[in-house]
Amino acid sequence: MEEPLIIQLKQGDRQAFERLYRKYWRSLFDRAYKRLQSREETEELVQELFTQLWARRDSLVITSSLEAYLFTALRNQVFSHLRTRIVQRKYATLLVHREHQPFNPVEDQIYYEELAATFQNSVEKLPEKYRTVYQLSRHQNLTYREIAKHLNLPIDTVEKQMSKALQLLRMYLKDYVIAVALSLNNLI
Repeated sequence: MEEPLIIQLKQGDRQAFERLYRKYWRSLFDRAYKRLQSREETEELVQELFTQLWARRDSLVITSSLEAYLFTALRNQVFSHLRTRIVQRKYATLLVHREHQPFNPVEDQIYYEELAATFQNSVEKLPEKYRTVYQLSRHQNLTYREIAKHLNLPIDTVEKQMSKALQLLRMYLKDYVIAVALSLNNLI
């Protein structure tokens, strides 16, 4: 039943997309809501999932069921959203602690530029195959499956290369992050 629907979706059939939306929206919403506990955030996340599905319809590679594909994509979006939420809360906490400090946009800009340059240098230090996979994932927002297809590699190879790239980036940036954290602690 799903195979013809997937084919129709890939061909840009809006009615097929609407059928998929109606079929899966509630169960995707319920699953995400269990983690997020926010109706607005959950609706936004599920909507974004379907928007991405439509935008990438012609390059979809679904090796399991469509349901498994959608729930895996949702899980990844929820985890990403939760990581973002944690970073936002930490940043808000930092701002509250820094309120008694004078605002210094020049210093903040210098920190930002230094971080951006350090990060870019770290990406450039990656071996080429890791750097390519990283850039396709993070800059072009391709899934591992899309990267595997694009580079003509097995998906598990892409996953291992991405894992290694992230591990190397963490190692390259570790000293910088520690130095910044220490300097921020001195400010607080």
